[in-house]
Amino acid sequence: MTHIGIIGTGHMATHLARGWLDAGHHVQFGSRYSETKANLPKQSPAARIVSNYEAVQSAEVVVIAIPFTAVKPFAQQHADLLRNKLVIDISNPFEHLPDNRIAGAEITAQAIGAGARVVAAFKANFWQTLLEPIDPKSGIVRDVHYVGDHDADKAIVAQLITDLGFQPVDCGVLRNARVLDSMVPLIVELDRRLGADHRFSWKLLGN
Repeated sequence: MTHIGIIGTGHMATHLARGWLDAGHHVQFGSRYSETKANLPKQSPAARIVSNYEAVQSAEVVVIAIPFTAVKPFAQQHADLLRNKLVIDISNPFEHLPDNRIAGAEITAQAIGAGARVVAAFKANFWQTLLEPIDPKSGIVRDVHYVGDHDADKAIVAQLITDLGFQPVDCGVLRNARVLDSMVPLIVELDRRLGADHRFSWKLLGN
């Protein structure tokens, strides 16, 4: 069992939490407004909502699931707690980093500073498919792409991905998150134009 602190209470956060709770992990949500979000909607998982500080402090793995513009301030504010702790950044920059000279996850690592252990993952996965790891039309297991600079950390993330029922795809070092960041607007555009109702997924075949 892994103790996971998820920063944020949106759709991505709650669906990841539900999957990991079902897999036997311990999950807490971190929120700046923990008092006003004491009860999530009924369809959300039975996980406690605590302050960001408490969620980070007690977690082995911290998942950052807040809007991109809030990630750097959060990482800077909690840098001392996040340092040397595995951090999974699932946020997407979209128009905030249009030229992809640097990845959002690289900015997160810089904000944490020396000792940062950041892995980027779940960027190109819609929340609508997080509890649907097997595509119902094709029967194919969906992929989750992830990148990071430390093999031991990536192994932990790969297992957490597997625990949700997905196929983990190691895409290399953290700077390759620049490519993952650029894949997201494209799949959003394809999904919209082809009317897939946020259920498209990238799939690596032939391996």
